[in-house]
Amino acid sequence: LDAGGNVIYESPAAERVLGYAPAERIGKSVFDLIHTEDVDRAKAFLGESIAGAEGFHTIELRLHHRDGTWRWIEANVTNALHDPNVKGLVANFRDVSDRRAYQDQLAHQAFHDSLTKLANRALFRNRLEHALRRQSREDEAVVVLLLDLDDFKTINDSLGHEAGDELISIV
Repeated sequence: LDAGGNVIYESPAAERVLGYAPAERIGKSVFDLIHTEDVDRAKAFLGESIAGAEGFHTIELRLHHRDGTWRWIEANVTNALHDPNVKGLVANFRDVSDRRAYQDQLAHQAFHDSLTKLANRALFRNRLEHALRRQSREDEAVVVLLLDLDDFKTINDSLGHEAGDELISIV
């Protein structure tokens, strides 16, 4: 990539990751492929890679695949702008979509009840802590609504936990 994020050269191996033939991307901005939610972070990363210390810098972001899907990519970028043979940023991409999906699944399981799929106590505590920190910074009110289902134990005991879970989901 040049300092502006335009593709100077693309290895044929890139086609395996994103589906585009190398010649299709030459002269085009890498930012055209980056998910809109990741563009600002990617631009800041590019600036840091240009201004930062030698060695490679790593970022994970979503890139558009030729088939229309978004792929999570880990990019290792090395600043070789000063190298007269390269005169660019060298980026090595690796598809980490499967790993990200697994991480997302684990995070969901950690914060949601496996039966009802509702937020669990850990997520409630996490969100409450964030809200209280935000309240102290921004002087905002924090409100917690507690709903108590009368005789809920009777429903669980007489109709079973599945019925109790379904009732919680409905409520």
